[in-house]
Amino acid sequence: MPEKQKVAPVQPKEESAKKQTEQKEKAVIWLGPAIAGVALTGTVYKNGLTPQLQKMETELPAVKKLLVETKDAARVRRALTDPQSAESLCYEKILAYAGKGAKE
Repeated sequence: MPEKQKVAPVQPKEESAKKQTEQKEKAVIWLGPAIAGVALTGTVYKNGLTPQLQKMETELPAVKKLLVETKDAARVRRALTDPQSAESLCYEKILAYAGKGAKE
C-alpha cells in the first residue's frame, strides 16, 4: 500500500485575508466625553488607539464601554440618553476621572 503524502494546508492566504477583515471590523468610535490631549467625542479609530487613550483604558475600565464598534454606535448613543444606563454611568466616571465633574 502506498503511503499518503502529507500536504500542507493553504492557510497563510486565508489567515491574512481573515486578519484584514478583522481589522476592518475592529474600527471603534469614542462616544465618551471630549478630553483634552486624549480623545474627541465621535473620533473613529481604525488602526488602534492612541497611546493616551490606551493608558486611560488601562487605568479606567469604564472606557471600554464607550469605545464601541461603529456598528453599535447608534445603540450606545441612545443608551447615553438614559441616566440609569451602564453607558451613562461610565460616561460620568470618565468625566470625574478627567477632572471635569459630572454633567449637569
